Amino acid sequence: MTSITLLYALVLILAGGVTAYVVRPLLRRQAHEARDDAPRTAATARDVLRERQRELDAALAHLPADAPERRQAMAEFAAQVKGELDGGTAPGSDPERLPRHGASVSPSTRRPLMAAGALALMLLAPSLTLYMLTGMPQAVLPEFRSASEPQNLEDLIDALKERLQKHPTDAQGWQLLGRTELSRGQPGAALEAFERALPLAPKDAQLKADLADAIAQQQGNRLDGRPIALLREALEHDPRHPKALALNGAFEVSQGNTAAAIGYWDTLLGVLPPDSPQAAQISGYVADLKAGRKPGGEPSAAPSAPPQPPAAVAPPAAASARAAEAVSGTVLLDPTLAGKLDPTATLFVVARALDDQGQPSGPPLAVLRARAADLPLRFTLDDSRSMSPMAKLSGLAPSARVSVVARVSATGEATVRPGDLQGNSAPVNVGAADLTVRIDRVAP
Repeated sequence: MTSITLLYALVLILAGGVTAYVVRPLLRRQAHEARDDAPRTAATARDVLRERQRELDAALAHLPADAPERRQAMAEFAAQVKGELDGGTAPGSDPERLPRHGASVSPSTRRPLMAAGALALMLLAPSLTLYMLTGMPQAVLPEFRSASEPQNLEDLIDALKERLQKHPTDAQGWQLLGRTELSRGQPGAALEAFERALPLAPKDAQLKADLADAIAQQQGNRLDGRPIALLREALEHDPRHPKALALNGAFEVSQGNTAAAIGYWDTLLGVLPPDSPQAAQISGYVADLKAGRKPGGEPSAAPSAPPQPPAAVAPPAAASARAAEAVSGTVLLDPTLAGKLDPTATLFVVARALDDQGQPSGPPLAVLRARAADLPLRFTLDDSRSMSPMAKLSGLAPSARVSVVARVSATGEATVRPGDLQGNSAPVNVGAADLTVRIDRVAP
């Protein structure tokens, strides 16, 4: 039995049950009336005969026992009793056997039956017809579900873009698209979506903070210029907005305004749940600033130290400093998995901080997205590939350990799915070079 046939059978059973529930009282009433009428007819006949017998006894009381008139009156009464018994219901007869076999059903009996049939037809026919016209019986088929459900993140994004083409004034839709693109490391696409949403929601603090983040990532994680202006506007709309407070504090740190940064982050600590990882991280940053250290790093340089020159003219020492804030190496595919590789799949290379037990901790510090066809792939992960100014390789302490994870995703999703090909490096310090990350296992 196919799924659609089973569905139709269930619909018919349900409709039949509802119809029986509605029609049954009408049929029971008709049956009860038929049973009740029979005793009433027999009782009436008995009462009539008793009354006539009393009248006859009174009329014959003055006649002699052998009078011809008496015999004639008795014969007439006997004939009358026989006629009543033959045409009516005999006293003591079973009312369940009336009307007798072969007797026609009276109009009063037919009317309830016809009403019950008409009611059943009125309940069943329109319901089934309406379902056939407006229902979706094919929705029970696995083929329908697989065709209608998005298979991966790319399908979801395409579906959202298609909906936004039909509804271009949907501010929340544009924001959702922007945040999705931002989370998968596509700041350019996120920036375009946020710009579409801004005229539709000009006072939305979350939107302005997200837009500032996307612009900052586009310009090398720098918050100066339009990003910081948007972040200040976001705090005007919502003085306790978490992301705006966090990024404003990060900007003040980059400008050397320690007191201002502490002010923003102290306010942020009053917003975040006290036991959350974010609160612990911000508390550590504030403690570092108050101790004269760079957040997450070693003691900062003396105030008289000259500022670093721009990257374009940085001397070799500055280049060495930047190399110490990155990890680099090569991603290789184990030959045993060569038959499982889809060249069109997406390759993610991610740097993750490790806790004291050697387990990944916190958000990704840097993400590189490439194609599986690019394997073997040379990579460099640094702050330019950070997904947030609050989570960067340069923000780790020198003793911190990181691991580089490589994963081939057939669906293009950022989360691990069964069947993904993956591998990771050994724990290393930031600044490690010539790493080898071997993709050598299949995700369960």
